[in-house]
Amino acid sequence: MDVSDLEAAFALPLAEDASFDTTLVGVLATLASLATPLAGVLLAGYVIRLVRAGDCEATALPSFDDLTGMAVDGARLSAALVALQLPAVGLATAALPGSSPSLSMLTHATDPAMFGLLGLSLLDTATLAAAGVATLAGSYLSVAATVALARERSLVAAIPVTRDLALDRSFVRVASAVALVGFVARLLVSLCAAVPAVGTVLAAIASFCFLVAAATLLGRGAPDATTLGVDVTRESRAGDANSGSAEPMESA
Repeated sequence: MDVSDLEAAFALPLAEDASFDTTLVGVLATLASLATPLAGVLLAGYVIRLVRAGDCEATALPSFDDLTGMAVDGARLSAALVALQLPAVGLATAALPGSSPSLSMLTHATDPAMFGLLGLSLLDTATLAAAGVATLAGSYLSVAATVALARERSLVAAIPVTRDLALDRSFVRVASAVALVGFVARLLVSLCAAVPAVGTVLAAIASFCFLVAAATLLGRGAPDATTLGVDVTRESRAGDANSGSAEPMESA
């Protein structure tokens, strides 16, 4: 991954070849995801499509066609992301019995004052700290799983690719860059949401644009399959993506 990948990721929503209708549908889907998880599943499927487009160095936004296939991809990705965060949620639940801890609570796992206020024992504190570590590990593996699912289109086949990506040192830089983009996105979206009257719309626009940038950067920056020991090249994946656009998605 280099600076050109970062520039291409942020320029994609504004590319001349990108359709305004595609951007509009993306913003509307982002707005709808605030009200229904079904729209969130479709957006997850679009993330997979964006990663594939970045992997093939596409110069325009992929369209919102083949909604069934997009929903299938989104369901696969959503299932993988939930599964990767279950260990963290389980540890947090064990450390805080009788409550319903959210992932945001794990950000306070390093604050000693929180432990005293909650009346946590040493064992509970260690368990909550382990939950924080599990959250970071799950988030990193989630990024690798997103690339793997975009390339393999199968949960089973994506497992070894996820492992190889996670163990590749160059992928750490890519995941860190995507995390930084996500952090900046949350700040900007929060600022947009605070604008009176049109804050929700502005937040949706910013959220979709940063989603496109992060997913495209992930596709462009992830190590090639040949680097991971898989006998597939970026050119062959590009040809597969072009031919696969006219075929129905394979089932998991």
